[in-house]
Amino acid sequence: MVDIIRAGSFRDGFEVGYRAVKGTSVGMPGTPGQPGTRGNSTAFLMGVRKGIERALDKDIDDLMD
Repeated sequence: MVDIIRAGSFRDGFEVGYRAVKGTSVGMPGTPGQPGTRGNSTAFLMGVRKGIERALDKDIDDLMD
């Protein structure tokens, strides 16, 4: 079975998450420090999560309501 979750660095994931919300032509903010990786996740996926949170200026857990 092919792994469909892209492997990469936290920084790569942060850029993907931020640009998914803000678009590809915006400037990138500084990359935050890498948090501990949650179980069943990767550094890349944590970066995507933090990128989305930064772009929305909200915590992803707050969006689940």
